Amino acid sequence: MSMTNRLLATGYSKSQVSFLMRNADRMTSALGADRLNDNGRACGIDSARAHVLGCIDKQLFPLQSSSSASLDDEKQTRGFWGKKRLAVRELLFVGQFHGCLGAAKEYLFRG
Repeated sequence: MSMTNRLLATGYSKSQVSFLMRNADRMTSALGADRLNDNGRACGIDSARAHVLGCIDKQLFPLQSSSSASLDDEKQTRGFWGKKRLAVRELLFVGQFHGCLGAAKEYLFRG
């Protein structure tokens, strides 16, 4: 199941999914093949980028749409990803994304 479908299935709105995936794509596209280390070269740039979303999938789910937490409450931020107000569910994705992106950079990329 694609990340878009997983997010929609767990209660993210279409506009939230569009916003999150657009920014995730922008950031993972910035990871260039020229920066891959030996570990990253073994799998290739597309696999290295997919590793980030695979990591999010493992970390963010099994978030269930029936969760009792209020994931739609909005929080004021400093402008994460170009928005100053994010729903808790968006903040969960952003936090997990940056953790997974950092792990991928450390393991698959130089410097």
